[in-house]
Amino acid sequence: MAIGPPGAGKSTHALEWSTRLLEVNNRPGMSEAVVWRGSTSRSEWVPLAPWATVCLPASCGVEARLESTNSAGSRSVALEDVVREVRYYEDPRDLFENHVQPGKFHVVYPDPQMRGCQEVYEDCPYEYELEFSDGDPVQHWWTAAVLARVHSGPYHFFVSFIIDEIGDVIPQEASKDAYSSYEKILLFRDTYADARKFGVSVFGYGHSDVDFHEKVKRKVRWRITMNGTANPTRASQVVGVGNVPMNTDLTSHLKTGKCVMWTEQRFCYPLAWGDIPKPTDEELRVRLVPRVPKDPADADAASREDERDARSPATTRGRVTDPRKRRWTASRRRRTGVGGR
Repeated sequence: MAIGPPGAGKSTHALEWSTRLLEVNNRPGMSEAVVWRGSTSRSEWVPLAPWATVCLPASCGVEARLESTNSAGSRSVALEDVVREVRYYEDPRDLFENHVQPGKFHVVYPDPQMRGCQEVYEDCPYEYELEFSDGDPVQHWWTAAVLARVHSGPYHFFVSFIIDEIGDVIPQEASKDAYSSYEKILLFRDTYADARKFGVSVFGYGHSDVDFHEKVKRKVRWRITMNGTANPTRASQVVGVGNVPMNTDLTSHLKTGKCVMWTEQRFCYPLAWGDIPKPTDEELRVRLVPRVPKDPADADAASREDERDARSPATTRGRVTDPRKRRWTASRRRRTGVGGR
């Protein structure tokens, strides 16, 4: 886990770390894939866009825009024109069985409808009172994704998850709410504890040590303290640590792009990395739009509307109908089982 204030270079470090994992761990007899947590609110992975395989949920449409930081505004783009490849997955198992490939940098966007997540949980060895369902906070999908990679194998290559803003996925304030948020923290903890023996690593980045849940922090072995914040000097300052090898502040006055990496036994100082420039000053925003209605009644209403459209030779209520759209809708319903009788 890497901790540091805004502007310390966490995202750039994550990009550098990703490239080194792919460089060092792909050789005869060994292979690894990197999975970067995609978010609709940020796209720090863009410097690696020419090499990125973007994985999107097949249940969603995608809208991609480049937003300018000046008065130029924003413009729509085809994601396929920005990245190396775009792939669509059905559920977490399908993602790792058919889309995540060794030697590649993947940016994965979570499925807001949680398709297949409950099945992954029901087949795992852990037992909690919880359920994954459409309507859950979208960040819960990552618990199911890591769980799928750890316990739905066997897989024959390593996978490293790069989770920027780790506090969004395993927040300290998680409670026993209607979404079983606290129970899913415990599920993430158990999965994290088993991950290493199944060839899975999880690298998290956050602004503060208090942002992500202590149940997971107690399982962390390797830590990074970024520049601009004081590294701990006593074990009592860090949850889950029995010893801190640094006896003085090394990091507060470090320049951007430097940090200290440490375990309970030793530390590396200073660890440095260079800047990775973006190909454009514009910010990429990716928005997912679910294609399948949450309410089955909405699907039935859409089916009746399609039937009316089919009977109309040209227009319905002033709207031009598109036969191609009707065929696509019918095909989708046969595939998903939604809206049919």
